[in-house]
Amino acid sequence: MQQSNAAATAFYDHAGGGGSFNNAGPVGRDAGDAVMARWLQSTGLQHLAFPLTSTGIDQRLLPNLLMQVNVLLIAKEQSSADASASSFIANEKEISTRENNVAKIKVMVRKRPLNKKEISQKEDDIVTVDENVLTVHEPKLKVDLTAYVEKHEFCFDAVLDEHVTNDEVYRVTVEPIIPIIFQRTKATCFAYGQTGSGKTFTMQPLPLRAAQDLIRFLHQPVYHSQRFKLWLSYFEIYDGKLFDLLSDRK
Repeated sequence: MQQSNAAATAFYDHAGGGGSFNNAGPVGRDAGDAVMARWLQSTGLQHLAFPLTSTGIDQRLLPNLLMQVNVLLIAKEQSSADASASSFIANEKEISTRENNVAKIKVMVRKRPLNKKEISQKEDDIVTVDENVLTVHEPKLKVDLTAYVEKHEFCFDAVLDEHVTNDEVYRVTVEPIIPIIFQRTKATCFAYGQTGSGKTFTMQPLPLRAAQDLIRFLHQPVYHSQRFKLWLSYFEIYDGKLFDLLSDRK
């Protein structure tokens, strides 16, 4: 709307030499007609220029003509805006769909074997693994003291039994996210579990293996030219306190 008004004002100024359009002579009208025709063509409304070039401008019709031009320009801009908005929404949906296809969080469980104390007390192993399903077999008693076992099944992205090695744990859990880091994506791997469940045993070798793969990627030509930098920190969080293990536990 502002652009079309500015163009119309410029047309008036050019055609009337700064004065009233109605006082322009034949030469002024011809010049004005030409300017109006060029302006209409520049806005994609050249079909309105044909009456002007053939019969000249009827001054009484000029306000209505300019109003039509403004309306057409607004409709044209609105159509363009609607198309841009539709395209943006479509692209947004496409990006959202693509992102949803990538799992942002994966949960994997590692079953630990019975420890020496449990074995010495002849306790039963009540956890079984079947692919990505972990089943807890809970011994229970009915009201009449009849013994029975209640099964609880839990499904995860991966379940590792007590026989897997730490190398296998790394291959399943950490190794797949190493290349993602080089796509400028943040990646985090952490262990969660109660005391004695095997967190330290599982996590201890993983950072070293990850560092080896990170350095291997950094030396690949495709990444070496991008000047990636590798920063390392090593912290311990215990009892609400944070210790820097690379700085004398400060």
